[in-house]
Amino acid sequence: MTTFRWDVLGVGSATVDDFLYLAAYPQPDTKNPVLRTERQGGGLTATAMVAAARLGAKVGYAGLLGHDPISQWVESDLVQEGIDVSQVVHRDDAQPIHATIIVEQEHHTRTILYSVKGHIGADESLPEAEIIRSTRVLFVDDFGIPGGIRAATIAREAGVAVVGDFERVHTPDLPRLLDLVDHLILSERFATAFTGTSTPAEAMSALWRDDRALVAVTGGAKGCWYITHQDDIPHHQGAFPVEVVDTTGCGDVFHGAYAATLTWGFPASERIRFASVTAALKATQPGGRKGIPGREQVEKVLSNKY
Repeated sequence: MTTFRWDVLGVGSATVDDFLYLAAYPQPDTKNPVLRTERQGGGLTATAMVAAARLGAKVGYAGLLGHDPISQWVESDLVQEGIDVSQVVHRDDAQPIHATIIVEQEHHTRTILYSVKGHIGADESLPEAEIIRSTRVLFVDDFGIPGGIRAATIAREAGVAVVGDFERVHTPDLPRLLDLVDHLILSERFATAFTGTSTPAEAMSALWRDDRALVAVTGGAKGCWYITHQDDIPHHQGAFPVEVVDTTGCGDVFHGAYAATLTWGFPASERIRFASVTAALKATQPGGRKGIPGREQVEKVLSNKY
């Protein structure tokens, strides 16, 4: 019997997010007061890992970090979330993404300004293959594509499920990595742009492969569409209605919740419902992680027949 060290292991990106909260998005050549500032951890993979950990999954992070103060901050932040960072790959030329996020209160939108000064995401040769094989789910994103391809190849050959979160349509070699993801969850914007289609149903059809377990397209307030290997019929899950404060990180949280429920053996429809509620609850709080709920809070919502 296989002994799993983690439920979910992430090898993608981590970010340091500095939030600026404004009453409205600024016009050019104007001065605008900042309502408040806040620093939070972010990143496609790192935020998904935090979501999975808060929900009760056993989580590890094995992406690239440097030796600089921002990298040290990221590592400390993940440890505080109960995430195992023993497999983090440290390199002098690596550094987390550093983002300034403008959150405006008038229309509840956010604008992300980011800088990538070093290598980020999955390393091309680490972690060791045995580490990748010792998780139930491998989580990859579109930072460090060669390393992601290596890790996902090892995972698929070992029968480890691969969940992917992608946002940069024109990244070199991205199609190769997408081909290795058997639980593919994409935003409507990404899915339609990547496939050259105009609807979620068309995008899912274009992305479907016989060796995939699920393809899902998320549409924010419009809900989520998905198909599974059990049938080829598109299903729709409505969004859970909440008072939206900040949508930063909702997609990452959805992915992390989905990965956690996958390790718990939930059927596809329940994974999508659970992830939808988790992401919606996150949107009720400012920042990319502050509103991420625990499992008990999500299950309380689900028990009310949502």
